[in-house]
Amino acid sequence: MLLGLTMLFNALAAEPAGAHEQAQPSNVQLAFHAGLLQPILTDGFNAAVDLRFDRVILSYSHGEGLDLSGVPGILPADQRDLGVTVEMPWTTGGGVGWRIVDELYVMADVKVHGFEVDAGLDVSSYTTVTVGGEVGYRLFLWEGFYISPVIRYWPTVWSSAPDGFRIQTDAGTFQHDPLPQGVNGVFANVLVGWSFDVRGKRRTYTVIDDERGDQTGRR
Repeated sequence: MLLGLTMLFNALAAEPAGAHEQAQPSNVQLAFHAGLLQPILTDGFNAAVDLRFDRVILSYSHGEGLDLSGVPGILPADQRDLGVTVEMPWTTGGGVGWRIVDELYVMADVKVHGFEVDAGLDVSSYTTVTVGGEVGYRLFLWEGFYISPVIRYWPTVWSSAPDGFRIQTDAGTFQHDPLPQGVNGVFANVLVGWSFDVRGKRRTYTVIDDERGDQTGRR
């Protein structure tokens, strides 16, 4: 008994000072990702950078050249049939989040969106602000490479044209109201990104190895 306790004490004493710390999840990560659906549906892009400290997430994102005209459920059918096009030349903003468990997280977002409406006879523009939230999960496929399905609810809280405006087309004059994000503020996306461990090691699920293990950006 005494000999066993002595051997255990000696083993613990011989353990490297940083061994226990290295076994903990990374407490500082820097990640870059882009939305997969934007180039597919809108011919534009939206990219973001995340800074993760322990469970806290700080995010900034920016998008450009988003053509919403052909996205189902966005532009009213009567305006789309008349050839009206709506683009989002820019969208920008940020969010603050919290990692709940493993790679499941929630975020609160504030975004500013610029819209441009081309009716053929005239072009109008307006700006909206959304405040909402999202839920996502990062699934690591290889080293720092991951995909992240997300669902978001971004209701509009302010618009530079709150009552909308009249647009002129060859078929007459129509009312255009500020467009929401997605369908009534709800939309989903798939993010593709890469995460760098700035300090510490990440403990996460890797599909290729089918195991949990400590990672430093390479196995």
